[in-house]
Parts: sequence; structure tokens; C-alpha cells
Amino acid sequence: MTDGRTFRLTRHRVPADSPAAGERGVASIQTVITYPVVLLLVFGMVQGVIYFHAQNVARSVANGAVQAARLETGTVADGYAEAAARLDRGRDVFASVDVVVERGEEVATATVVGLAPSLVPGFRGLRVEQTATGPVERFTPAVNP
Repeated sequence: MTDGRTFRLTRHRVPADSPAAGERGVASIQTVITYPVVLLLVFGMVQGVIYFHAQNVARSVANGAVQAARLETGTVADGYAEAAARLDRGRDVFASVDVVVERGEEVATATVVGLAPSLVPGFRGLRVEQTATGPVERFTPAVNP
């Protein structure tokens, strides 16, 4: 069913001597060059966010382990337990992680070393290391003046 109208498609040709004649396909070339660069920048930014998030989680794990180990009644095992609890809350933040907790007579130290996950297959990730140190709490008797 037509209403009697006729449509005619016309094609406008660019004359060969026109300045625009040599620019045919330029938009396609620009797209082919621009899209991979933009995707690379976006993936780079996301990888940076993942790395800095892993650093923050590592700092939190180290601080929590030191806070648990430095208590007057705290032990190295308490530090490891707190580190494990914080790592469970921040699951999937590290591709691999190692925690070392030490407690001496005056100082407790926790070090967290891990690999932030990578968006690039085959790339093992960026290394993250955070250390926290704090004085061990201890009872000191009052001194008579």
C-alpha cells in the first residue's frame, strides 16, 4: 500500500579535485587508533584503583595485627588471628598474601606482603607491602614521690 509518493535516493559524489576527496575513511582510521588507547587508559586506571585498594587493606591488616599483639595480654597468635579475620573481610583483594607478626619485650611489628590482582592475564600483579609497629603495653608500678 503506497500513497503515491515516490522517493528517490541520490548519492552525492565528491569531485576528485576536492580537498575532501583524500580524506575518505579518515574517521575509521581515527577510531581504530583511538579506541585501543582509550581502553588502555581505562584498564590502567582500574588497575591503579585495585593496587591502591590492596595497599589500604594491607595497611589495615598490619595495623589490626599489631593492635592485637601489642596488648599486655596479647600474643603473636592473637596478631595472626586478627590478621586472618581482616583478610577474610577483604577477600579477593590479594592474589597471594603473607603476614608476619613479631612481638618483643617492647615492640610489636606486623608486615603484610601480597600481590594485587591483575586485569592482564599472565601478569602476576603488583607487589604490596605494609608494615605497622607499636609499643607493647606493660604494667608499670606507680612510683612513690
